[in-house]
Amino acid sequence: MSDKNLRVNPLDELGLAFHTVGSVVRKVMGSAMRGYASLFTMDEGRRVDYFRSKGVTHTKRGRYLQAAPLLERVLGASPEDPEAMFHLGFCYLKMERTRDGIDLLERASSKHGASAKVNSILGMAYIQIKDYGQAAATLEKAVVENPENFNLNYRLGIAKDNLQDYDGAVAAFEAALQIRPTEAKVYQSLGFTLEQMGRHDEAVAFFKRAVEIEEGGVEH
Repeated sequence: MSDKNLRVNPLDELGLAFHTVGSVVRKVMGSAMRGYASLFTMDEGRRVDYFRSKGVTHTKRGRYLQAAPLLERVLGASPEDPEAMFHLGFCYLKMERTRDGIDLLERASSKHGASAKVNSILGMAYIQIKDYGQAAATLEKAVVENPENFNLNYRLGIAKDNLQDYDGAVAAFEAALQIRPTEAKVYQSLGFTLEQMGRHDEAVAFFKRAVEIEEGGVEH
């Protein structure tokens, strides 16, 4: 799973060093009688916590190349860490290591249960590799448990459309619009689906609505 070309950013290593020194200082102040050897021993749990925190932060800020090696270290020490699995899987998808990302997200789902967050990203990944059947199956289950999740409904519509299940796609897109009624991309997607169903006049109305929203013709 680990990419040998990825290396932990030296600044993150330096951060860990400062983090460790701070912990040592606190230990000295709290228990001056402890031996120097124990003070300067890096606790593995602290190391894992630090790299997980940094990796998640980098991921959320879109720094996937920096996040991945940190999260790989976490999984090396704690192979079933659910947070590291999810964020590293997401990083891999963004780094175009799609199969690695899917494998990790599937593992996270089977080991820890599929949350709406995992299912949404996993569904998106299946769509990327054009496995629309798997995408629809994953997203349908997730929508049952999370009917008010916009991304789940919208991505289900995309999957259904590609499976030529146009009625299912329309239903999913309409559910997405109930949640976010001013999302231009949903009106556009719904228009394309209706066009394929031969419902040209309805499709044109949705395309116009999408343009109005994009041009600022409605309040968000």
